[in-house]
Amino acid sequence: MSCELCNLDTIVHLYDDSDPRFIIIDCMSCLVPMIVWRQSHTMSIPPRDWAEMEIALRTVADKKFGKHNYYIDRQQRAVPDHLHWHARSATLANGYTMPEYELN
Repeated sequence: MSCELCNLDTIVHLYDDSDPRFIIIDCMSCLVPMIVWRQSHTMSIPPRDWAEMEIALRTVADKKFGKHNYYIDRQQRAVPDHLHWHARSATLANGYTMPEYELN
């Protein structure tokens, strides 16, 4: 069985491909920025890589949603065993804005 995050056959929008450890693209399901660890199929990475991955995703999210107007969703859903995170708007579809303590 192949992993869609390992293969990345279809890329809707590419934000950043400059780091060989990860790539930032639009998620095909929810069309928000998503960072995908690409060095190996894993959920465990060194703390420094974790921090640098978060900084890279926040840089994209700041530009797309506005500074601090988003949150990082680290819940693995459709692909539960390949590290990836989504940057989601703080304003949800129904107009509800996430409380600040839940953001970032």
